[in-house]
Amino acid sequence: MTPQSFSGLRLAPRWALVLNCAALVGCSAGRPEDDPAVRLRDSAGIVIVENDLLRPQAACRVDSVPTVQIGVTEGRPEYELHRVFGATRLSDGRIALVNQGTQEIRFYDSLGAHLRRAGRPGEGPGEFRNAFHLWLLPGDTLYVGDYRPWQFLVFDSRGTWIRTIRPVPFYLNSPEVISVLADGRMVLGSRPVSASGDTDFQLRQVTVFLHGPDGAVTDTLGTYPDGRWGTVENTPNAVRLFPLFESFARIAAAGTRVVVSHSSRPELLVYSARDSLRLERIVRWTGPDRRITSGDIDAERRRITESYKGMEAGMRARFLDPEISEKRPVAEEFPAFSRLLLGRDGRIWIREFRRPAMPELQRWFGLDSSGRFECYTELPLRQNLLEVGTDYYLVEDENDDGVERILQYTLMRPSER
Repeated sequence: MTPQSFSGLRLAPRWALVLNCAALVGCSAGRPEDDPAVRLRDSAGIVIVENDLLRPQAACRVDSVPTVQIGVTEGRPEYELHRVFGATRLSDGRIALVNQGTQEIRFYDSLGAHLRRAGRPGEGPGEFRNAFHLWLLPGDTLYVGDYRPWQFLVFDSRGTWIRTIRPVPFYLNSPEVISVLADGRMVLGSRPVSASGDTDFQLRQVTVFLHGPDGAVTDTLGTYPDGRWGTVENTPNAVRLFPLFESFARIAAAGTRVVVSHSSRPELLVYSARDSLRLERIVRWTGPDRRITSGDIDAERRRITESYKGMEAGMRARFLDPEISEKRPVAEEFPAFSRLLLGRDGRIWIREFRRPAMPELQRWFGLDSSGRFECYTELPLRQNLLEVGTDYYLVEDENDDGVERILQYTLMRPSER
C-alpha cells in the first residue's frame, strides 16, 4: 500500500478536539500565585504555559570555537563528508553521523577522530539504498532511515546491524514527518501527491500515524494543514511552489513526548506518549507584529533573486521567474516560527521566523521541559541545527569552500554562567 492509500484508514479527529480544548482552557480562571505564566484547566488537568518572547532577556552562551570539528577540504576519506543526513552524540561522547555519499554510518570519538564505519550500499541486511537521518534511542541504539520504500535499519552502539523495520502500510518515499520515540514507536506523516499544473494553490494535508516497534499502525494523531501548493503557469513542467511566507505543520517527537504545532500559530500542543497519547500541556507565546508589508514582499523577492545569481539564463527563467512572479500568492501574515526541535534533555527549541530585513542570523528560543522560556541563542544562517543536549549542540555547516562539516559547540544556560 502506498502513502496515498492511507486515506482509507479511519482518522481520529484529534486536531479538532485539541482546538476546542485550547479554546476552553483559555477561558479558565485562576493563575497559580507561585507562577503567573501557568494556568490549569481543572476538568482535564491540562497545563497552559504562556511566554513573552517579544523582548527576551536571557541568552544562552555559545562558545565561538567548536569543541569538535569533523570534515576536511582534503585529507583521508573518512574525514571527507558528502551529503550528511544527521548526526548525534552518544552517551560516552562519541559522535555518529550518516554520510549518504558513501551510504554508511561513521563513528568518531569525543575529539573527532574517526573510529569505525557501519553499513554500505546495497539491499541486504545492514545495507542502504539511501541512508537518511538517524535517531538515538536509550542504550545508544541507532535508528537510520532508508528508502525506497521507507524503512529503518537498527544498529547497536558499535555499529552492528540488529534488524530492519518496514512500517506497514509502507511509505514509498521518505515521510514528511519522521520521529522515533524512546521505546521504538515511530511517528510518521505523509501527504497525498498533488496533481502537476495546478494553479489554484490548494491546501495540502499531512496525516500523522503512530507505528509500533514492529512497524504496524497503532494510532492516528490526526490530519493537519500543511501549506498551499500550486503553480503560476499552467504548463506541464511548471515549478510547484508555495505562497511567500507560507506556514506549515510542525510535528516532532522524542523520548516519551509528541509535539504538534502549525507555524501559523504561536502555540505547541504537547502530548505524553508513555502509553496512549494524552494532551498534557499547551505552550503559547507572544511575539512581534506579524503583518506583511509591500516592503517585506519586495525585500523577499530581492533576496530570492540574489540566491540565483550566477545561474545560467535558461535555468533562471525556469526556476527564478516563478518564485518572484506577481502571480505567486502571499500569505496573510508571517509565520509565528519556522522550525521545531526537541532536545535530548527534554527541552523544546523553536526557531524564530527570519523576516527579509532581519540580521543575517537565526535565533532559537529554548523552553525547559515544562514549556517555560529559558534562554535564546543565535547561530549563523548557514548552520543547520541537528541536535541539542544539556550542555552542547551539533550543527551541519559548510565552510567558505563549500566543504561539509559537523561541528559541536558548548552551550551554557544563564544559570550556569
